[in-house]
Amino acid sequence: MSHAWRPVFVVLAVVAAIVVMRVILVPSDFTAKDGDYKYQWHRLSAEQVSKDFTVKHRGRDFCGQCHPNHIEKMKDSGHQNIQCENCHVMYEPAKKSHPINLKEDFGYLLNIGIDRSRELCKRCHAELSYRPKTYTSSKGTEKFKQIDPTKHNPGIECAMCHDVHSAGFKTAAK
Repeated sequence: MSHAWRPVFVVLAVVAAIVVMRVILVPSDFTAKDGDYKYQWHRLSAEQVSKDFTVKHRGRDFCGQCHPNHIEKMKDSGHQNIQCENCHVMYEPAKKSHPINLKEDFGYLLNIGIDRSRELCKRCHAELSYRPKTYTSSKGTEKFKQIDPTKHNPGIECAMCHDVHSAGFKTAAK
């Protein structure tokens, strides 16, 4: 046998190894559902797993049962597309401050409270080069309000001046 055939056999062995590994590693129900080969590749058995997954976030509708005034204020604000849990989930259970026990009474899985820290607002409003400058609301395209936290009122909480539910300034009491 000529030495020229050796690389051909090596390539064929590598291709055969790839095919065998694919058969072993890729589940038999992994397919492109409905023939959409761009986005629909997944295990068909994963659909039931996703359906059975316990939802942790209940969204604005759940919170609106007890807090309709906040939901109404947010309807026409810059925060209209943001769900309540984005700001009110407490990752430290010691900071949980909701007046009723949502876990026992409603089976709600998250700790809810009020965080008035500057860090919370900076998650979305700190000026970052990759963050979009506009967003779409019911009013059309609006400018996304970003700040430089080192220059914009450093040292005080945003909620001292801003009403977070209406996404505007607090009004003076009359």
